Amino acid sequence: MKRILQAAASVSLMILSVLAVAGCSRRVEASTLKPVAADASTVVNVIAKSFRIITDVTDNIPAGKITFKVSNTDVVTHETLVIHAQNKGYELPYDFSISRVFESKIDKPGEVPDIQPGTSGEVTLDLPPGRYVLICNLTAHFQAGMHAMINVVAR
Repeated sequence: MKRILQAAASVSLMILSVLAVAGCSRRVEASTLKPVAADASTVVNVIAKSFRIITDVTDNIPAGKITFKVSNTDVVTHETLVIHAQNKGYELPYDFSISRVFESKIDKPGEVPDIQPGTSGEVTLDLPPGRYVLICNLTAHFQAGMHAMINVVAR
């Protein structure tokens, strides 16, 4: 009996080891990951750095609760606005005199404001299908390239 238990334990450990190695053996870039489901909410991981917004979204996201987890890996403060895009591009009402998007003229379901360097923040939104733009709207950051587009589709 003792021998059977030892054999079962050994087999279990081997299976767990194989699963752990299989899960860790693939090296992927943040831009090639798909969002993962967690508690009926889709999670979108976002990195804000050096005038770029990088998401782990490679495909359409199902409509509903979406949590945006934003990490600022830069040395300056950033923010991430989630904007319902009115067209297929990044055309947003922009005030060149202050180098910012007019927030009062956009459909902004939510944001993660003022993320200090080396810290993170998150927001969970209930988004209907559509195109969304993630931007940093601090002075000149959007214009410098801090934006990313995601598609939210019906479940």
